[in-house]
Amino acid sequence: MSTDAIATEAAALADILLLTRKGEPASLAAFAGTALVIQFVRYFGCLPCQAYLRALDERGPEFAKVGAKPIAIGGFADYQARWLHDTGVAMPLLLDPGQRLRTAVEFGSLSDRQLVAPRGLWNYAAAVLSGIRPQRITGDVMRAPGIAILDATRDPKWTYEGAMLGDYPALDEVLDTVRLVVQEQRRDG
Repeated sequence: MSTDAIATEAAALADILLLTRKGEPASLAAFAGTALVIQFVRYFGCLPCQAYLRALDERGPEFAKVGAKPIAIGGFADYQARWLHDTGVAMPLLLDPGQRLRTAVEFGSLSDRQLVAPRGLWNYAAAVLSGIRPQRITGDVMRAPGIAILDATRDPKWTYEGAMLGDYPALDEVLDTVRLVVQEQRRDG
């Protein structure tokens, strides 16, 4: 892909209309100049997604030290995003009702078989055992979980699309990867 095509794609990502948990317009442009670690949740009420989201949020200061900001993006359940915020999640929780950003980073849906994969069901049970309680299931239940790292210009540098419920990469791996992305961008100016 040419440099011009990458710049065009990055600008398009920054311009995708998102919504805040309060229903206000937002976009990735609000985080200009900062690398982003985006957690794509199946929906904000998904138990394994909530467990990962809370762990990512707790490690937010570590990401800030390397020049990155974690955010989470779900479909359309603003009431679930508000509930997460009201129960202590500090990182931005944004909504992408049209799934345009998810599509742009080429994340799809889980198959029926992936939804019932034993390890995925274990991730679900582990979230329940940790005290997390389910929220109402939304129309986004089939969406694959995932992580995308975008550099400060919104160029996607690394993605991980989950293959089952709660399939996210280890946070240490994500932190190490975003550290390299930020270092590379600073070096290349």
